[in-house]
Amino acid sequence: MNRAENTGPDAARYFVRDAAEADLEDVLTMKAAAWREAYGHLRDEGFFAAAEATLDRQVEHWRRLLAAGQCLWLAEDAGGRCVGMAAAGPVQHPPGPGVEQGGWPEVQLYSLYVLAEAQGTGVADALLERAIGSGDCLLWVLTRNGRARAFYSRHGFAAVGDPEPMDGPWAGLDEQLLVRRGA
Repeated sequence: MNRAENTGPDAARYFVRDAAEADLEDVLTMKAAAWREAYGHLRDEGFFAAAEATLDRQVEHWRRLLAAGQCLWLAEDAGGRCVGMAAAGPVQHPPGPGVEQGGWPEVQLYSLYVLAEAQGTGVADALLERAIGSGDCLLWVLTRNGRARAFYSRHGFAAVGDPEPMDGPWAGLDEQLLVRRGA
């Protein structure tokens, strides 16, 4: 098992490690709880209930992603309970023309969620470091998620272009492309 201690102020309480297929249900259950905490003011109960009702399909979807090479990490407490997750991999759909010279980064951060109880402990920093290191990366973030935007800004990400409207279950919200050029 590839397990690394968190280096934040609560280092003894949380660990980041590679996630395996056997971890998927716990990771996705934690992600659903983190969604409720992060987006509860933006979506109604039906949104969260619908997402939670598809856990079996989500597990199968993530099994396929892992088999295709996407990487997934989890943060757990000393008791082995999942409190955070990150997923990164190759950019599947480059945003299109308009990027400054050098082209788009080849790595995308697809997810990074931490339960409120573990926020401010360094767990998100450790997950981000494990997922993408200090290299070039792109990601999309909800424009109304100020906490996440501040976190990514602190890690060298900057907005590129204008916010874009979302559709489907996220209709009515906008997302912003953020890009970081590594050290």
